[in-house]
Amino acid sequence: MARQNFVGLVVSQGKMHKTVKVRVQTKIHDAKINKDVFKRKDYLVHDEGNLCKEGDIVRIESIPKISARKFFAVAEIKVDKGQQFALYEKLAQEKVAQEESQLVKEFVSRRENLQRVITKIEDLKALDRIVHTAQTDPDASREALVKQINEIKQKYNIDSWPTDKPVLDLELTSDKLELAEMQTRETHIHRILDALMSDENAGVRKEILSKVAKKNVDELKPGIQKNILRKYVLDVRNEVPIKF
Repeated sequence: MARQNFVGLVVSQGKMHKTVKVRVQTKIHDAKINKDVFKRKDYLVHDEGNLCKEGDIVRIESIPKISARKFFAVAEIKVDKGQQFALYEKLAQEKVAQEESQLVKEFVSRRENLQRVITKIEDLKALDRIVHTAQTDPDASREALVKQINEIKQKYNIDSWPTDKPVLDLELTSDKLELAEMQTRETHIHRILDALMSDENAGVRKEILSKVAKKNVDELKPGIQKNILRKYVLDVRNEVPIKF
């Protein structure tokens, strides 16, 4: 007796070991409506090598029962669309991983460069203070001050201080300018919020909250008050009458 054969689409894979779900679509004639209709049925199919992927078109044939619901096995992969999609998905994931790795490297590089600039600025500010101390304070240990000055000058290859040579690259890209602007704006907002939350500006705070808050001002917790005030400051973008 010939084995039953069907051609179907793999609709689920990887959820059970050596098992895929195959959807078989057949056309039958419905006598009640006198029309051909499509009927779909899902089969649990044995996949010995775990070769099938979702989207593959396969031919399945009946076998002795392996379990209560599994009595078909994959006989042939007719169209390997699922295999191609799986390969594309793998390549896409590798591409995304490479791009993320590159972005991380660029971020780390920018952060290290910024940290070097900050360190250099702090060292030069310290050098300026030391030189000023050496010139104005007669009680200072000149030997220790000269040693510190020479260390910083040697570190940055400076012959004399103050110097007319460029010692710091202050050229900023548009990204750095935007970041600096955002940080400055955020710092300003924090200062405004801290001032508004102080007891000295309690009257201004209550007046603003009474305008924008839906609840009674006295019922609002400090954290909620600060969140409402932050939204108010971002929305109005005007100077509020507060004391710093």
